[in-house]
Amino acid sequence: MFPGALSYLFGVWAAALALLAVPAAAHTHPAFAPGSVCTALADSGESAAALARDPARWDCSGRTWPIAGGRASFVRIDMSARPPVPGAALHTRLTRFTALSITALGAGGDSAERTITPHDLHLASTSWTMLAPLPRLAAGEPPRAYVLKVVSPRHKGLLSDARIAPPADARAVGNDALILAALCGLMIMPLVLNFAIFRVLRQPFALWHALGVFAMLMQTAVGSGLINRFVSLSVTQICALSSLSWSLIIIGASRFFDDLLEPGMLDRRHKRLLLAAIPWVLFWALYYNLASGPLLASAATAYYASFLPFILLLGWTMTTAVRRGSRTVWFQIVGWALLIVMGLIRIVSMLGATDAPLGLMTLQHFSIAFEVLVTTLGAADRFMALKDQRDRAVTQARVLESLAERDPLTGLYNRRGFEERYSRLVLEGFDTMALLDLDHFKAINDTRGHATGDAVLRAVAVALMPDEDTVVVRIGGEEFLLLLRGTNAAERAERRRQAIPARVAAEVPLLDRPVTASMGLVSEAPAMRFNDLYRQCDRLLYEAKAAGRNRTVSKSFAAIAQSPSLLEQTVVSLH
Repeated sequence: MFPGALSYLFGVWAAALALLAVPAAAHTHPAFAPGSVCTALADSGESAAALARDPARWDCSGRTWPIAGGRASFVRIDMSARPPVPGAALHTRLTRFTALSITALGAGGDSAERTITPHDLHLASTSWTMLAPLPRLAAGEPPRAYVLKVVSPRHKGLLSDARIAPPADARAVGNDALILAALCGLMIMPLVLNFAIFRVLRQPFALWHALGVFAMLMQTAVGSGLINRFVSLSVTQICALSSLSWSLIIIGASRFFDDLLEPGMLDRRHKRLLLAAIPWVLFWALYYNLASGPLLASAATAYYASFLPFILLLGWTMTTAVRRGSRTVWFQIVGWALLIVMGLIRIVSMLGATDAPLGLMTLQHFSIAFEVLVTTLGAADRFMALKDQRDRAVTQARVLESLAERDPLTGLYNRRGFEERYSRLVLEGFDTMALLDLDHFKAINDTRGHATGDAVLRAVAVALMPDEDTVVVRIGGEEFLLLLRGTNAAERAERRRQAIPARVAAEVPLLDRPVTASMGLVSEAPAMRFNDLYRQCDRLLYEAKAAGRNRTVSKSFAAIAQSPSLLEQTVVSLH
């Protein structure tokens, strides 16, 4: 789908794999030194006791941890220089395998073997380790050595981290466990914040960040062993959750990074590469979990090397965004810095044919928590910027809408704005309409000028006083409309009409006569079309002017309905 992007990722991966695949030199010893840890690779049918009688077949350099699909990897842990450890168990890195057995070798040549079943394994709740019980010699003597036989281990760490130590107290809760539990709890809050951001702005970056935070929460809970305090999972399930969480972290991070940055910070090439990271990481996660036979030896190395192209891609895109002036990218740079360093340490450590020490896992958990904290701040910062942009756009749209539906001279609704709201106002109980026209207004414009006429109109708008029960509209010229609700709607409309002369005299002095108004009013009207009710008010207004002006002619809708002559002049449409 993305041949260029995948070619880039494959090229970086191949270069990294070439470096990681450099074999370490073998070092053998004619005899086992006290306290030594030696390794060997043999057929899966060969017994550990027989292999241990031939020191020449063992490598005691401490740098070679051989794995081959279908064959058995052996680790001999010499106990001759160590005091007996009561209740000791095998501690090693939590890793998948096909078969596992432990053989105890006595000083007199006797031996005892124990096959480890999945039920024998105990997954630690404070680290990424598993514990297995040790066999006991029949005579009860302390063993001279233990030999670990593993068929098809998935990761070399199972061999390199093997040690004999007292079992951990599953009930003990140390400071590290409490801190990690607190970190997991704190990661829940960014999840809530991201869903809140998405609900407000509907921006996809919030969901991608939520996916990344969830995956990091999963990785911390699984990698620290904290999950084992709450659920009982197999080694296969734990390992699958770990690799899945890393895949989801990269998927969430690549999509979050692409969607979060300001427009124009990345070009199409960067976007395609970030998108190509999704099938890339999923493929290598599946490869790591499913590889067998000849592919097994390189599974862990190839899997770790597959992260290097993404790290380089992330650095490249971040650098590009910085050069183009992105503000948001700095949250990503600061947030990812520690986690990238930890990832590079683990990748480079594969040059020594082993993974990074388990002690680095704790630093990894803190790096993850730091990344979640900083990138959440970046998401919140971007949220505020986008919200500010949206609010400004909404405000501007409302201003433009207001300009379209308001009379610019008086600030009252114009006819267009009012008609759009009329149906809703009727449902809210507005049932009285009054149509008002200023008397002899043309004479003011002709003798005093249009500026004085405009001042008069503004004063009339103040006198009419719109409120929550009174909507005032400038229909056009010197004509105004009132829509009212309430038991005394007609009286309130009349008081407003009578207030016009005093208000105009106060606002526009030196007029040669008072400014009055005539009004036609229909009260207690049912739900009617605007044009029908307006036509009836206009007829009553005409009657008021014909009767001498400066007065109101009002009728209730019931009175109009009872007069055949009036009904002939209007069309009443009930809904």
